[in-house]
Amino acid sequence: MHDNLIHEYEKYPTAKELWKVLKVAYGSTSAMRLRALTLRFNQYVLDPKHSMIQHLDVMKDMIRELQNAGCELSDEQQVLAVLSSLPEQTWGHVKLVLTHNEQIKTFDCVASHLKLEADHR
Repeated sequence: MHDNLIHEYEKYPTAKELWKVLKVAYGSTSAMRLRALTLRFNQYVLDPKHSMIQHLDVMKDMIRELQNAGCELSDEQQVLAVLSSLPEQTWGHVKLVLTHNEQIKTFDCVASHLKLEADHR
């Protein structure tokens, strides 16, 4: 660091605190990138060429990207996004059943139900 920067950051007593400040100043995800990731995730729909496993892998990757960008999605948000990504024509009944199933609380839970349903098709 240049001497003038050292004086600006030497007031932070621990490396953790310093790292947090440096991340905000120089390495944080831009608001525009975060918006783009969120929009892509919320608008994603099942590609007819993808299997359910591929579809869920893509969604899991998007969740991981959002988490890496500092956006923590609740379990409920993840479940709702997965259900919303399914086309009404072919998955409407399954969406309805899973939406009203109170046992479906996590991404992994909804994913296992969808994989089982896909195997039966």
